[in-house]
Amino acid sequence: MKAADWSSIPSDRRSAMRSAIFAQCFGMLSQQMISGGILLLYLNAMGMKPAVILLVLNITPFLSSFLSIPVAWGADRAGIKRFGNLGNFLMILGLSFVVGGAFLRDAEPSLVLPAILAGLVIHMFGAAFFNTGWFSLLSHIVPSEYTGRFFGVIRFSWQIVSLAFFILSAFLFSARTPIWIYQTVLCLGGLSVGCRYFFYKDIPNAPAAESKPLNLIKSVEFALTLPGFAPYLAYLLLLVCVTGNGQDMLRLSAVRGCGLGDNQILFLTVGSMLGSLTAFKFMGRLIDRLGPRRVFLLCHIGFAVALLSFPARVLFHLPPLAAGVFTSMILGLTSSTLGLTTTSQSFQICRGAQRTIAYALVSATQSMGSGLSGFALAALLSHMGTSVPGGNPFDLILIGLGVFILVQIAGLRLLADKREGTDRIVVSPVVS
Repeated sequence: MKAADWSSIPSDRRSAMRSAIFAQCFGMLSQQMISGGILLLYLNAMGMKPAVILLVLNITPFLSSFLSIPVAWGADRAGIKRFGNLGNFLMILGLSFVVGGAFLRDAEPSLVLPAILAGLVIHMFGAAFFNTGWFSLLSHIVPSEYTGRFFGVIRFSWQIVSLAFFILSAFLFSARTPIWIYQTVLCLGGLSVGCRYFFYKDIPNAPAAESKPLNLIKSVEFALTLPGFAPYLAYLLLLVCVTGNGQDMLRLSAVRGCGLGDNQILFLTVGSMLGSLTAFKFMGRLIDRLGPRRVFLLCHIGFAVALLSFPARVLFHLPPLAAGVFTSMILGLTSSTLGLTTTSQSFQICRGAQRTIAYALVSATQSMGSGLSGFALAALLSHMGTSVPGGNPFDLILIGLGVFILVQIAGLRLLADKREGTDRIVVSPVVS
């Protein structure tokens, strides 16, 4: 099919697509803070152990794997935008708890971690309410042949905003940043989520399904009948178990294993964002032209190169900061390319009355894999301690993850060979 031209898209749909871009430029900032290292540094600044930090960072993705499917089912019935607006509010409320937890350090130190966990759980509920229906909301607006370029543009846009914010924040950070600066930055993240509402309201709601609504179990069963969907979910679980915590392990290796300062860790995040911007700028059109399957296979190699690069600094006598920035750029490039590829393919497959449930299933699988990986790595770090003979444990874990992602290429090839009559691979959406 010939790729769609922007001018050929009806004006009302173009306006809705622009609103979606602006909405995410504001709304993604808080999620970038949580996944981009600011939350990790915030917890590290309060003296939490690496194992505890990994548990805190992964408990909400794990819990969200049980939440996204019933939320998606409810959103289809109560209205996707109604759930989205509620999600925006809950994300702001959750961040207020995360910020407030640090105020309890002197009065009630035993309540600091519970308050932060409560805030992250509330934020998780909000993200689930908003994100679960996002692709279903856009599926009737964005032409299917335009998805690669559109999601390249939307991610490039919000990544530019996040990159500018992180660069400006770096001027406030030092080797050992005061807690109040982290609180200020997180508050700005909550404010940006509030601004998202003014653009989100201009996106038309998804049309109601024409068929009779199914109950939750029947809806899941129907979604699982998509060709190749169930076996791919199993494969996706293994994939995310390997790649889901690579960036956090890199940051922990840099800050705890190599002694880099808080401000230097932000340079790693900036490097990751630059890699992501490269992917968002150039990979969308490539995916539309070549198809996702070839690009998806290359992501395995990219992840392996990235995960093995930082431990290899010892062999090449590279400074930890230079090696960390390079590794972060490759991780950002590969992760964002994978996100674009999976989103584009999902738009082609997750259609019909149960499309929201289908998106929720792959999202739940991703969250489950990331959470289980984080728990396993936390247990391993707790057992190994912060030092091992000949190096730090974070490097050893990165090497292991790099080897496993190469081994998984064989699993992907076997999965593709079992498909009959099509070369499609069912893949998961990544929230924009």
